[in-house]
Amino acid sequence: MTGLVQSTRIAEPTQVPEVGVSTEPIPHSEPVRPRAPMRGWRGIGWLACGIAGAVAIAWFIVFSPGELGSKAEWFFAAVVFVVVMVTMWQTLTIQRAAKREAAEAAERLRRELTAAEQRAKHELALTQTLHRAELEAQQNLHNAQLDAQRELARTERSHLLGQLQKQAMVEVSRAVGAHTRMLAALWNEGASILLIKDRDERERAMTPIFEQISQVVTDFSVELDNAYLLVEDDRLHDALDRVNEAAMLAIRVAEDVHVAVVEGHATEPNPIPSAQRLMQARAAEARRLAWDLLRTGLG
Repeated sequence: MTGLVQSTRIAEPTQVPEVGVSTEPIPHSEPVRPRAPMRGWRGIGWLACGIAGAVAIAWFIVFSPGELGSKAEWFFAAVVFVVVMVTMWQTLTIQRAAKREAAEAAERLRRELTAAEQRAKHELALTQTLHRAELEAQQNLHNAQLDAQRELARTERSHLLGQLQKQAMVEVSRAVGAHTRMLAALWNEGASILLIKDRDERERAMTPIFEQISQVVTDFSVELDNAYLLVEDDRLHDALDRVNEAAMLAIRVAEDVHVAVVEGHATEPNPIPSAQRLMQARAAEARRLAWDLLRTGLG
């Protein structure tokens, strides 16, 4: 018995280190589950089961009959069982922690994706706003350039039209000058033709002069029509109307002189100078008005 007790005592110290070794991973395993405390009924259940198992093992070892060697083996088996249970409990805890961390990671990822989507939408809206602002600025600049080009074209057109109107007035004045010179030539030739005694001879002598006057009148009509086409101002139209009235009066005067010379008597007093002065005055008035309008348009 003493030898058995000694062998038991010798064997017991050999088992105690194993118990100590097997129970050491418990404190080391706690950092693995820093955020897995026992909460609620599940933690209480695990605690109750652990306490019950420990009480059953202690009762069996202390109070149950049997040999010490068999008790040591049961103690070792109980320790192994506890270690296995603790390992399973740690495994389950780690799995729950891993699931929770995975869920938290998924939630963080979802929030990050949502935030990234919101940022992308915000950046897209900002980009679209900037793009619209650039387009509006470009459109405004384009409209301003078009307005400036239209204004420049309008100014150039007005200047060119004024130049053309001025040139048309000059041509009308030249035609009036040619008309007045032909009236003077008609009067001078008529005075010499009056010396011819035969009426037919006088009529034949007056025909070339009157044909020249007709050509001058035709040229005057062409220049006057061109001036009417170019002129857009009502005042210039009125001035051209007055020039035309003076030209018509001069034509009637030339016809009267032609008839008088053919009939063999002179027209007294001489109506040619008054018709010439009227045509020249009306032409100068129209020309001066055209130049004034041109200067006003340039200003």
